[in-house]
Amino acid sequence: MSIGHLHVLLLHFPIALALAAALTDLLWAWRRKDFFRHAGFYCLLLAALSAIPTVIAGDQHFDDQHFTPGAEPATAIIHARLGFITLGVVLAAALTRTVRENRPRGAWLALYIALIAGSAAMVTVTAFWGGKLTWPS
Repeated sequence: MSIGHLHVLLLHFPIALALAAALTDLLWAWRRKDFFRHAGFYCLLLAALSAIPTVIAGDQHFDDQHFTPGAEPATAIIHARLGFITLGVVLAAALTRTVRENRPRGAWLALYIALIAGSAAMVTVTAFWGGKLTWPS
């Protein structure tokens, strides 16, 4: 069995954690409670760490060409490219937040907001294209 088959098991963790990080960051901005700041930080770190094996397994799954019957190869290419971009954005967000010791301010905060919003958007778009592979129309 190839590690590519693990992709469909692993992918739920970075999706849920990246979206949870964005949501808790919104709550942090609104309520200014340290609980939300810390929760968002740890969700983001776990999202970044879990995204790495997810992308590796997805790349192997792509190489194995195990697509759902009826799925378009072009859809797999789009999904794979989006997966690598999403990994980069999530890692950049986690790195930005870590470098600023979980307290981004000024230009760092603006950069972080763009990255966390981009992470949530990229996870959503990548998941959409992955869904098109699993349930082709």
